[in-house]
Amino acid sequence: MTCPIVIMVTTGSEQQAITIAEELIQQELVACVNILPTMRSIYRFKGKVFDDEENLLMIKTSEDMFEAIAEVIAQLHTYEVPEIVSFEVDQYRSNVMDWITSSLGGASNPS
Repeated sequence: MTCPIVIMVTTGSEQQAITIAEELIQQELVACVNILPTMRSIYRFKGKVFDDEENLLMIKTSEDMFEAIAEVIAQLHTYEVPEIVSFEVDQYRSNVMDWITSSLGGASNPS
């Protein structure tokens, strides 16, 4: 049995976050995408320090969907190296996994 995961991705604009979220939902790869409002990110990339505003996507899905989700994000994202990280959900009520599974397309819903 697959377990639920939360994938976190940052984007440089709210519109890009919406575009990614809508595509993931349309393709039935995720149950939900929360878009957190603009936050400040200070990070190092290619030897330089950046101070930017970003949006954070919190994506709820199952672990067997990670690669397909990462591929869609990579295709739509404008960053050279989009941050795509996941965390396994250790504890959850069974109805949460039922909701996630029922929201996903064929890959997680065996007939």
